[in-house]
Amino acid sequence: MVMDYLLTLIVPVALAICVLYGNKNLGNQDAFMNKEFTRALKGACCIIVILVHIPLAYANKLQDGIGSFAYVCVTLFFIMSAYGMNISASRSPAYLRHFWRNRLSALLIPQLLVNLSVVVGFVLINVINGGGKPSFLTLVHINGYVLVLLQYCLWFYLVTLGRYFYGERTAQLMLIIGVAVSSLVMYFCFDANDWCYERWGLVWGVLLFLYMPKVKRLVKPNVQKIVVFGLLGFMLGAAYLKFKPVFFYGEYLLKIVLGMTIILLLFTLSSQRKFGNKAINFLGDISYEVYLSHHVVMTVLSSLFPLLPSGCFILITVLGTIMLSAILHHVGSFLVKRCRI
Repeated sequence: MVMDYLLTLIVPVALAICVLYGNKNLGNQDAFMNKEFTRALKGACCIIVILVHIPLAYANKLQDGIGSFAYVCVTLFFIMSAYGMNISASRSPAYLRHFWRNRLSALLIPQLLVNLSVVVGFVLINVINGGGKPSFLTLVHINGYVLVLLQYCLWFYLVTLGRYFYGERTAQLMLIIGVAVSSLVMYFCFDANDWCYERWGLVWGVLLFLYMPKVKRLVKPNVQKIVVFGLLGFMLGAAYLKFKPVFFYGEYLLKIVLGMTIILLLFTLSSQRKFGNKAINFLGDISYEVYLSHHVVMTVLSSLFPLLPSGCFILITVLGTIMLSAILHHVGSFLVKRCRI
């Protein structure tokens, strides 16, 4: 048990070193939400997302505790997506002209490559253990996170296309209303866990684009703000643990507000810092593939080595996912560049 915790601890410690090595205080917020900042954020978030999906048979309390923040990480992924799309549309009049070709290639080519790796994984399991035959549907599977992004892309395209008629502010309001309604519909009418909490990150991304100067003032770091956001997050976290079985108020609203409070604390701690080194840049670049492929590694590993202890399983899963994702990213980048304009 102690060895399991020690091996698991390697993951957050190594991740912290990757994030913090070479970072420096700029004394201003010029680097906040720039390419290097978001790359580091993606690199950190994708590793935490792996931990939340560790199968129960290999789980431990340390991994589970770190993984409990994964929904905040996915919210951050959505924030960065919505913010980036709005920034791109505002900077380039030609953005919408090539929107679908660029978006679909970036989202679906890595998905297809991951699907192919799933087929290879099933074949490997079948050769060694028997069973596990893949179906054709495996090749056309689309991850739920990708589906939400595709839904938002369609809504973003339609709304942004007509912004010349009803104005920029109205367009942004329509984006926000569309995401909010989709979240509530998913919560009340379908699967409450089908990204209904995390997709609010798309709303926060739009608001970040609209009110960036005000957001910067809000998260400009000082001791008082760090203490306030920290205490507020602690109190909301305690309240969520108590009231999360409560329909809507506890399960839905409280979780969303808690996630946003944690993000505000994170932004306050980091908005004046410059991040970036080869390790975290590498993780940031392959973060999308890491998110899509970690289930493949877990499935193959648990099938071929079912008796692995928790710590070994977690460490090998993280390392194996990074290796597989690096290969998929290399191949995918080549194909995406050939498709994009």
